[in-house]
Amino acid sequence: MEVNRLRELREEAILTVRELADRSGVSEDTITKLEHGHRNARPSTIRKLAKALDVTPQQLRRAPEPAVPLAEAPRGAGQPQASTKTVEEFEDTLARVREPGRAEALREHQAARRLISSEGMPQRRIVDPPEAEIGKRFVEEFSPGERPIAFAEVVIDRERFELANANLEANYTRARELLRERDEKIAQLEEENARLREEIAELRTELTGVDNS
Repeated sequence: MEVNRLRELREEAILTVRELADRSGVSEDTITKLEHGHRNARPSTIRKLAKALDVTPQQLRRAPEPAVPLAEAPRGAGQPQASTKTVEEFEDTLARVREPGRAEALREHQAARRLISSEGMPQRRIVDPPEAEIGKRFVEEFSPGERPIAFAEVVIDRERFELANANLEANYTRARELLRERDEKIAQLEEENARLREEIAELRTELTGVDNS
């Protein structure tokens, strides 16, 4: 079976191929070939990938719905003239408009990974808020006739970002729990080692006393 949306959903979850492979148990090579359409996926593989991405198997297989050309959109009284952009040109423009938000999401993801790898030590990071730049690009890049559909796309993208952020928060919380459990285990082992050293020292003392007698 084809998984038409694998790469799209992986990128929405802000996961690399390796991270998805670790999370799903599917090899990196298989994921790469599936994303490029070089092979079909078994039902069991689709289930693993869907679970790792927190989507349904149907969402993985469903091809993205083509955007409605703005020139074909219904027009009401007083509506500005529709765009002459092709679907590809419109999507390219939208990608440029949303780029600051995507870059911010990536920075947040990287900051969270640094926080986890540093075992909870905050990492200093200075970035400019992306909202002002997105708004400026939105006005500059889209004509009044294009803005309603473009705004709808931005809203949908924002919802996807919120879902990805929720997944990241859950992963972060789990990582903190694992770190805490590890620290507790280390403390228990250290206590056990200290107790064993004391018992060994006592045993040596007893043996020394027996030899002297």
